[in-house]
Amino acid sequence: MTRSEQIKKLISKPYFILFIILVLLFCLDTFVLKPFIKEHYLDQDLQSFKDFSWRYLLVIAVVIAIVVSICIKAKKILEIISVCLYSAFFALFAFRTLFIHILLLTNFQTEKERIINTYEVINHKEAMVFWLDGGKENSIHDDNAIELIDKKRKAKGLKSIFEYKTGDKVKVEFKRGVFNVNYLD
Repeated sequence: MTRSEQIKKLISKPYFILFIILVLLFCLDTFVLKPFIKEHYLDQDLQSFKDFSWRYLLVIAVVIAIVVSICIKAKKILEIISVCLYSAFFALFAFRTLFIHILLLTNFQTEKERIINTYEVINHKEAMVFWLDGGKENSIHDDNAIELIDKKRKAKGLKSIFEYKTGDKVKVEFKRGVFNVNYLD
């Protein structure tokens, strides 16, 4: 096979369509889903979800494997195994972030319950220390999380979180979706 034939094969219609689909998926994830997720989820909630998201990704891999096996009419065990391995690779590695973002978007769309956490404000302006004390496991120290909470409070017409003094109590309302991940609305 000559060099020009190899190039023609690489830029053939199916490969070109696949390339366009991959670019569109990348753009969807980078420019739509990722900013949306950062706008509604605290980093600690994202990290805890990512730690156990492999369960959901495994289910996605199984669904992909079943759909692809049916579409290609796989009958031999070797074909089915290779489809399963490819599906697991795509769900667990290649498109992991995209699938996690889609799951988080689904979580956001399916409100299951509301949670109101009460925090004690720790505000030492001289030492430039500000955080929300909610107990041993529930405190918020991250500047990005505090700014996101403040932004959401201001959007609802509530007092800025930075106007509170040390010892004041602040209530923050979270919603929890179908995947048990808290988010701000």
